[in-house]
Amino acid sequence: MISKTGLYVIRALAALAKVPEDAWLGTAILAQDIDAPVNYLSKLLHILARERIILSQKGVRGGVRLARPAKDVTLYDALEPFENFSRWQECLLGEAGCPDPEPCAIHARWSPVRDQVLTFLRETTAADLVSKKTK
Repeated sequence: MISKTGLYVIRALAALAKVPEDAWLGTAILAQDIDAPVNYLSKLLHILARERIILSQKGVRGGVRLARPAKDVTLYDALEPFENFSRWQECLLGEAGCPDPEPCAIHARWSPVRDQVLTFLRETTAADLVSKKTK
């Protein structure tokens, strides 16, 4: 359900959640840590910076870090610019008006799955990605 791009974003969040709030992680090091192409990751990080998920600083001591504490960065917020979850409200079969007045053949089965995934993404934070605790 999550694209390859989304997986890179999740892995980057996990790596950045380990970085102290006053430190920076170089893009090349991050790319190596998460096994992502550095040029592609740079584009993703640019989008995350534009969305204020991360901060970016150029220069010798530059790099990237989370823009706010890891416990305040949800997977939903970080993935939305790439995955466009708002599309999930549309009918999977493309039927106009689904679910009202008459839902499509799979609406009743898809709707709870969609809602469960979206809840997971909204409730899971970057801090959760590196926590050993189970909920």
